[in-house]
Amino acid sequence: MDTEITLTAAVQDQETPIEQLKFEWKADAGTFSGDGAVVKWRAPKDIKTPADYEIKLTVTETYGTPNAAGVRPQNISTGSLPGMRVHNSSKELEDLSIQFLTDFAHSNVPAGTCVRDFSDSCKGKSEERSDIEANRAHFDILTYSLNMKSVAIALSGASANMVVACSFTSRIKACDPGDKACVVGEVGTARGDCVLTGKYENRRWWLCDSHFSGRLAGSLRGFFGRQ
Repeated sequence: MDTEITLTAAVQDQETPIEQLKFEWKADAGTFSGDGAVVKWRAPKDIKTPADYEIKLTVTETYGTPNAAGVRPQNISTGSLPGMRVHNSSKELEDLSIQFLTDFAHSNVPAGTCVRDFSDSCKGKSEERSDIEANRAHFDILTYSLNMKSVAIALSGASANMVVACSFTSRIKACDPGDKACVVGEVGTARGDCVLTGKYENRRWWLCDSHFSGRLAGSLRGFFGRQ
């Protein structure tokens, strides 16, 4: 988003040199710089992403002998590049991370809803859902805080790592049979970093996995399930 993309028109005309053709570029939004067969297009600023834009090109060839009015014949060709997808990947990944952890922090939100932005191709989705279901059965989250620390996108643009400083204060509402260290009604706080991974597929970002790195009080040792 708000970066320039170079667009090149591949045109073949055996009669007219390419530099004598007229190129007219249009888009749903954004701005063009340059002219001719190669131009740069800049997407609009401050838009909600991902977003799709259609790029249209009209090529006009003027040829032959002018008529009585001095107008020469024209051959007009049009084409389009639908679905130019624009991303603000860092913001999208930040939003996905915070939304997931916010859903998790509200104990009345079903596990299936919490993992709606996890990719089906990642085993982390089913594992995360199982962990949340276990959390819902054993804890009530009372308060929470979330602070985005970093988003790191791989050079390939296909994966990413996100770190969120997170804190969850919870009350134990059920204990597993035989767990003598567990006390129903006890309140504790899990504080540290929630570390998530992202994956780009099907033209959008998804979450793939998450884990907790930090301090868990004894009463909350099963708070995040698998760790």
